[in-house]
Amino acid sequence: MALSNPVAFQPFSVSFWTTITYFALLIPLLIIHETVPSPPDNTTIYHGLNLTKAWLDLTVLSHSYHPFNSRANDEIHEWLLLRLAEIREKNSASESDVVILEDVTSNVTTSGSIWSPNTTSAAYFEGKNIIVYIRGKDDPPGRWFEDGAAGYRGDKVIGKGGVLLNAHYDSVSTGFGATDDGMGCITVMALVDYFSRPGNQPQKGIVALLNNNEEDFLWGAQAFGHSAFMPFCHTFLNLEGAGAGGRATLFRTTDAEVTAAYRESPNPFGSVIASDAFSLGAIRSNTDYIVFNGVYGMRGLDVAFYRPRARYHTNQDDARHASRASLWHMLSNSLYTMKKLSGNTGRTFLGDRGDRDRSKVPNGHGNSGVWFDLFGKTLALFELRTFFAWSLTLLIATPLILAAITYLLVRRGKYYFFSATVHPYEGAVLDPVILGGQKGMLRFPFALGVAGALVVGSAYLVTKINPLIIYSSEYAVWTMMLSLFYFVFWTIMAGANFARPSALHRGYSIIWLFTVAWILDVVNTVFEDRFHIAAGYTFVFFHVATFLATVITLCELFSLPSKMSFAQRVHAAHDAADHGEDHMVEHIESIPHADSSSDAGEVGDGEEPAPAASETTPLIGGTTFGAAYRRASAALDKKLTGGREGAYGSEQLWSSKLPSWAWILQFLVCGPFLIILFAQNGLLLVSAVAQTGSDGGSFLVPYLITAFFSIVLLLPITPYIHRVTHHIPVFLLAVFVGTLIYNLVAFPFSPENRYKIYFQQTIDLDTGVSRAHYFGLQEYVAKAVADLPSAMGQELTCNVNSGSRSGLYDCSYESSLVPPNVIKTIPLGVPQQHDYESWLTYNISRNDGENKARFEIDGRETRSCAITFEKPISTFKVKGAADPDERFGGIPEKDLNKIKLYRRDWNTPWVVDVEWERGEDDNSGINGRVVCSWDDVNTPGTIPAFDEGLQYLPAWVGVSKFSTGLCEGSKAFKT
Repeated sequence: MALSNPVAFQPFSVSFWTTITYFALLIPLLIIHETVPSPPDNTTIYHGLNLTKAWLDLTVLSHSYHPFNSRANDEIHEWLLLRLAEIREKNSASESDVVILEDVTSNVTTSGSIWSPNTTSAAYFEGKNIIVYIRGKDDPPGRWFEDGAAGYRGDKVIGKGGVLLNAHYDSVSTGFGATDDGMGCITVMALVDYFSRPGNQPQKGIVALLNNNEEDFLWGAQAFGHSAFMPFCHTFLNLEGAGAGGRATLFRTTDAEVTAAYRESPNPFGSVIASDAFSLGAIRSNTDYIVFNGVYGMRGLDVAFYRPRARYHTNQDDARHASRASLWHMLSNSLYTMKKLSGNTGRTFLGDRGDRDRSKVPNGHGNSGVWFDLFGKTLALFELRTFFAWSLTLLIATPLILAAITYLLVRRGKYYFFSATVHPYEGAVLDPVILGGQKGMLRFPFALGVAGALVVGSAYLVTKINPLIIYSSEYAVWTMMLSLFYFVFWTIMAGANFARPSALHRGYSIIWLFTVAWILDVVNTVFEDRFHIAAGYTFVFFHVATFLATVITLCELFSLPSKMSFAQRVHAAHDAADHGEDHMVEHIESIPHADSSSDAGEVGDGEEPAPAASETTPLIGGTTFGAAYRRASAALDKKLTGGREGAYGSEQLWSSKLPSWAWILQFLVCGPFLIILFAQNGLLLVSAVAQTGSDGGSFLVPYLITAFFSIVLLLPITPYIHRVTHHIPVFLLAVFVGTLIYNLVAFPFSPENRYKIYFQQTIDLDTGVSRAHYFGLQEYVAKAVADLPSAMGQELTCNVNSGSRSGLYDCSYESSLVPPNVIKTIPLGVPQQHDYESWLTYNISRNDGENKARFEIDGRETRSCAITFEKPISTFKVKGAADPDERFGGIPEKDLNKIKLYRRDWNTPWVVDVEWERGEDDNSGINGRVVCSWDDVNTPGTIPAFDEGLQYLPAWVGVSKFSTGLCEGSKAFKT
């Protein structure tokens, strides 16, 4: 008994191999996406790298909230200095080779207009950074970085440059900072320990920066601009946390050369898609990367945690919800990257700078890169210009190659695509033979359009009814859209092929896939060339894969008889039908063939057509052969094929010679690699945006991204889906119905995926009136706040917020039942309002008739205040401040209505000189408010409204800060 071909283009084989392939690829990808590689059993595998000690340090760093404006921040600052000194002493490193510096002098005055051109505010900030310099073998000796040091000139950097390693040690006021940015800080300390050990000295110097107050607006990185080490650094590695765990992802890089340093990490993870999303503005949040690269001109990398966003900036960003595996993932990858960057002795980072600033160390020009990981184990890396050349070559070459193959087929008379009929003899007055080669030509675009439209429609439906279900149930949304597309596409394609069988159904589908891929690659190539955007790299591989599959499709046709030869045999069979089968066979064998001798028996390589009329009957224009012809044809098939299987089902008789195994080759070149790329990118992007709706982001975008990747993820199976047995699509129909119902009615939040509500309490220090503000979606804020004791019986006022988190509602109520106690000087039982006036003091001096005034401002237990003005001022100057830093944007000449003030200590008042334009009244003064903020809630009862929220809000709600200041108090002024 002959064994059937296990890869034949038959329903069971197609169903089995395609399903197995998808499961074999998607299951590992999901595991990689959801888990983090385990650290090695021996945590001291590298001399000087100790995971156990690093984890213990993380628990110390994240034991309390430590925002810039808190006493705990000072405690962490001192602890870091102590630990760094311990490391230096333990490793017996000299103070000259491992230099620990504390920034107590830098200050920055700027508007930040280079990032926000239309800004109406400016700021003054005093730095409080910690810098560790580890001398490299190539570095000059001595304290060359100090003013007046021998051989140092302020206008020329000495040495060959070094590498900056950066993290920020402040947390937000509502998060303990285990991952944002505790793991980054601990990684910096661990690498200081590693590189300061004997035998581990880097070739080029390393500057480890632990900066303070990144959270408010990257102030620590901006203050670093006044350090002598800034012009010394040619490259950087920035460590950040934009989520609260998982894998440390390569967010973005400046060029392919620095990316190559990360490539050899043990577990690389990330895609250039994220980098381009930042470049295009699709990702609105920022890190210190934009300062180091955008302002200082360094070349480098941004590595950060990106999920889960629900814990980001909340009290679940703690050691309990973090993991040693996440810490090791960042730590081990950072070690490899720093070793490569600091150990580079070639010319990679030499040459003229891109910003042409001769006061900084030369760092050369980099080339834009294309990079992505595969299974979290290796990083593919290409230069964008190489990729562009490849893309352009493919766009030109692939159509020409396909045209050449098509020409050969036409010359041999074997191009069956688009062939409806053919005449058996040139010039003969005979009815043409129907080939049916045009059938199935438009099925693929129709099915793709309908199935795709329904998937996109499901995105709009869920967004309309239950827009945040993806927040906690992204896999339910994935499953719904994948099952819907699979079922609808199968229904259309299988139904069409059942009604009108076509042997070229698969071929047409692949040609359409190639056409789509070619068009997408045109768009991608334009973006590569004009905008240096590499995020479309997947479409290049899609183009290659569909091209190869199309080549196989065309080459299959070489196995067929020529169309004229087939028509002649059909006519011979028709003529002999009335004379008996033996006569017909003899007659056919006497027909000369235009094809090679191997074509002699091709007429029989088909199964008996169905009794009812179908695509194979009538074969001759308008004539039905009848029972006699069918008996003759069946006998002929049996005689000429030797009993071999003919055409599938009721498909055209000439298709019996098509190789039944060719489809598996097409699927292999068009399937697995594309499935990997589409799945990895889809999982990464959907996870990154699934929980952004609570931040004021678009509700629809996460669903549209899921819909897009659901469609492209299943494209590799579409040419063969009509041969899948009905069991799989029927099962997926049931899955779709179940997930659709769930996605429409399920509550979108849970204790593991809490809805993030933003909190702030405001107090008018003149009147004592306070209000508690909760920012979010009105429906969920109202439901959550209803459980708060202080809100019961209060009128909840909700208005659309037009500030930094546009799209959210500001829901507030009068909060006199939970007054803040940030000063803690009033005895128990005495109303807090009696002491509000002392929280903030100011004095304004102004001479009559002058359009300027001096403000002297002080706030108790705060390092952060501001002045707001009812009408714009023209300029200001803070006593002791350096000149406005034009690198970050100078002071705007008009429309300036707010000055933000930061100080490094708790007692020195700000002295601010302000000028404004004269009005019609020469004696006109200026009005506004002085505002101070408080963020330290480590002691319960400091801001009782915040404590109440943590205690009484539902378990599905998490609390985060709205902006600078959990509590904000203000006083009015008039000059």
